[in-house]
This record gives sequence, structure tokens and C-alpha cells, in this order.
Amino acid sequence: MPTKRLSTDRLINVKGKQQGAIIVMFTVGLFAIVAMAALALDSSHMLLNKGRLQNAVDSAALSAAKTLQDGGTLAEARQTAVGVLSQNLNYLENTEISDVVTLTSPDYSANQVTAHLSVEFSALPDPFIPGANETYEYVRVKVEDVNLDNFLAQLMDFDKQVRASAVAGRSTDIECLNKVVPLLVCGDMNLPDDNYGMSHGQLHVMKIGSKQKPSDPDITLGPGNFQLLDLGGPGGKGIEQGLAGEFSPGSCVSVGQNIPTEPGNKVGPVADGLNTRFGEWPNGNQLNSADHPRDLNTCEGEKLIVDSEASITNPTADYYSYAEYYNQDDTQHCATGNITSSSIARADRRKLPVVIGNCDGKVNGKNVVEVKSIGCFFLTQRVEHTGKTSIIIGEYVSECGSSGNASLDPDFDSDNFTIVLYRDPDSPDS
Repeated sequence: MPTKRLSTDRLINVKGKQQGAIIVMFTVGLFAIVAMAALALDSSHMLLNKGRLQNAVDSAALSAAKTLQDGGTLAEARQTAVGVLSQNLNYLENTEISDVVTLTSPDYSANQVTAHLSVEFSALPDPFIPGANETYEYVRVKVEDVNLDNFLAQLMDFDKQVRASAVAGRSTDIECLNKVVPLLVCGDMNLPDDNYGMSHGQLHVMKIGSKQKPSDPDITLGPGNFQLLDLGGPGGKGIEQGLAGEFSPGSCVSVGQNIPTEPGNKVGPVADGLNTRFGEWPNGNQLNSADHPRDLNTCEGEKLIVDSEASITNPTADYYSYAEYYNQDDTQHCATGNITSSSIARADRRKLPVVIGNCDGKVNGKNVVEVKSIGCFFLTQRVEHTGKTSIIIGEYVSECGSSGNASLDPDFDSDNFTIVLYRDPDSPDS
């Protein structure tokens, strides 16, 4: 049977229909390719900026919680959060975010600090119940409604917007601290409920010189002791390294532990180690600006003087206080030193975690002292290189948060903790 052939007209008609279908398929395919490109480009851009914003918010929350730990008010914590967030968003890679996030004219008395930023406080990290109690220790920083530039996202009919949230505050109590300097302040055992006589802003002699002998028998450590501790380092070298900030992970100090004293004045090691924090690195040893940076603020005021009974004779002197250090004040009482943002400087180098111990009845040359607490003391002035004046004076700031081994037991009780980030129970962004 002969095969039927399509006429020339019918062939032309079929080809024309096929050409129309190809155009439709090409258009659909092109749209799919553009959509995939938009998804890849805009999603990557959004995730990148989301990560940058989260890092900035994490830093702000940790810094605000640290302000609360140091005795700051809720308003001061909000101010810290704004300052740290602003500093981080000023970096070049965060320009797109900083162009959107409003931090001007902040209201430090309200949870909604600016249009984009809120800073709230709670008694617990979970559940996080916002309140205005000045005793609250947990802070939540949120930045919301940050619109980003669109590349191809408008083709998919959606706007790119990111937010970030972070909760920070004190950890569960720490079993022991591995960042304690080898110094001892004798506490008043008659005042255990008052942190053994330590109060915010109070000056203490943290090391006596060769001509000082405390008049109080309860803080006399016996002959040859100058309030130095043996935390595992080799003699004078261990003292020097410990005071410079070379903390040993193995020398973990806990409340209730008995720590041996380190006899001897150790004049050179004490001065060389501590004075790195003021930007002095002696030649010929292992102390250097890279491993032992100076503090950002090395301001000093009028020198505090200690008499033969280890008492400060001029406690009302115009010395440079922790309040001035905290506020970065270089106009009042800053007779020497300066404030810098140099890369060889680091904040809080003049805050020392120091053992508060029970010195009652110590008469031997080599003693063992029970640790009662760990306190943060602000180093008021440099240490001199002579035995008579090798004296360390510190201003008590607070119980010390530091690094160490946090207890897994929620009922474990100690005076020590650190500042950590928590998952925000009300947000998937933290």
C-alpha cells in the first residue's frame, strides 16, 4: 500500500507550530535559570550579612553582660551594647548593615533603644522574661528589620531582610579558675557574708615591700612572705610569667583549695611581670609586646603611699581610679600614661583575678592559705624595682568571672563564673 506523503503546505504548518513551542520552552527554561541564579546570589548575600550581624550582636550582648557583672546599671549595659555594636558595624565589610541600622539618639532607659535595636534583661536565660530589675544578670540584644539590597530577588517577589538576637550572662558556677595571678589578699574572716570585707572601690595592698609589716596579726603571713602564691611556676620565673598573664591550664584554683605561698620578695620578677600591663617590656627576657600586650589605658595619677604597717597613708589621693579607667577618662588624674587603640594593646589587662584567702594564724616561712574567693582588682599604678617599694596596690572591683571548668551540676555553688552566650529561647536566630 503506498505511503502517504504530507503536502508541502502541511509540512510548513507543522514546522511553524514547533517553532512556537520551542520559544515557549526556551522562555520557561530561561526563567528557571534566572530564578536559580537569584536564589544562589541573593541567598548567599543574605546569609553572609546575617552572619556578620549575628557576630556583632553576640559581641554586644557579651559586653553588656560584662558591664552588669562589673556592677553597672541596666542603662550602662545598654550604653555598652550600643557602643560595641556601633564599633563592629563601622568595619568596612559591615557598611551595608550600618547604612540601615539606626543607632543615633538611643534611649538607654527603655528596652527599645533605637528603631532597630532592643536590649532587654531577665533574671534567667530561659525562660527569658524581660524586666527592669537592677539585679538581673542576663541580657538579650536584638537587631531587627534590616533590609538588604536586592540583586535578582525582586524577580521572585521577595525582599531580603535579616535579623539577629543574642542572650548572654553569667554561666553556671565555675569549679575552678585557671586564670589567677599569683597574688594574695587576706580577707576578713569575721565578714564572710560581705565577701570577707571586700567592697567595690576599696583599695588594698596586694603585695607588701621589705619594710612593711601588717599591724593586724590576722593578715600576717610569717617571715619572708610578701603575699605571693606558688601556683606551679618555677620560683621567680613562675611569678614573673604569672603576673604578666601566662596562666597555666593546670593551675586551676577553686574555693576551699589550699594554696602554698611563695616566700621571697621577688622584686625583679614582680615588677617585670606586672609592668608589661603598662607597656614596659624589659630587655633580655621572654616578656614581649606580642605575648604580653599593654593595656589600652595606662593612665596613672597621684602615687599611693604605704607605711611600715602596710596601710595606705593617702587613700584620698588623686590616683587614677577604676571608674575613670572604665569611662576611658584621660583628662582627670591621668598625669602619666595614655589611652590607645594600638594593635599591641588589649583591654582589661589592668584587671587582675586575685585570690582572697584566709591568713588567720599564719606564722611560718612557708604557709598554706585556704582560698575563700577570687576577686577582680584594678591595678592602680606601676610597681617599683626596689625591695622597700615593691608594693602592689589594687582597687577591688567585684567577684571575678574568668575562664575555667564550669560545673555541670546546677546546684553547685561557688563565687566564680564566666560570661557566656545562651540560645535565645524566643528566637531561632541566636
